[in-house]
Amino acid sequence: MQLKKAFYPCCALDIKEPISILSGIVDEIYFCDIRAKPSKKTKQNNKGNPKAVFLHGDAREQITHLEDIDVLFYRRDSNGEGGSSLFVLGDSFLPSILEKFKSDGGLIITDGSNSRGGIFKKMKRKSGLIKNGWHIRQSTDQFLYSEHGLYVFNVLPYIET
Repeated sequence: MQLKKAFYPCCALDIKEPISILSGIVDEIYFCDIRAKPSKKTKQNNKGNPKAVFLHGDAREQITHLEDIDVLFYRRDSNGEGGSSLFVLGDSFLPSILEKFKSDGGLIITDGSNSRGGIFKKMKRKSGLIKNGWHIRQSTDQFLYSEHGLYVFNVLPYIET
């Protein structure tokens, strides 16, 4: 069985809760931040939880080193002080992430942080968003929203009708 991988760019030291949230969804989480380096204590893995892999550097560069992903997890980022100022859900970065999804697609789990060009708003429309050969639309099961304020989007290959 192939491992399911999540990519969490601009995570800072937000490690423990994402591991808990993504438990049962993915087997590995690639945490990435340009500034923060997690401590050895943070790196400990509990049985049954996803394996944490830490990438240190600019997320735009680090994503190029990943073979593929199944989930983009992205939350609590901003353009202000302490934020990444990286518009992950924008036209300049989202296409690089989408090209890393496997051919059958995956999920985007996000609170809509740092979206640019109305992309998040378009993703939330009933018709979703068509972008770079993918159809991104809200999942009918928003199982993470009430407790975590996170939206779940299906990322599926776009087939013209």
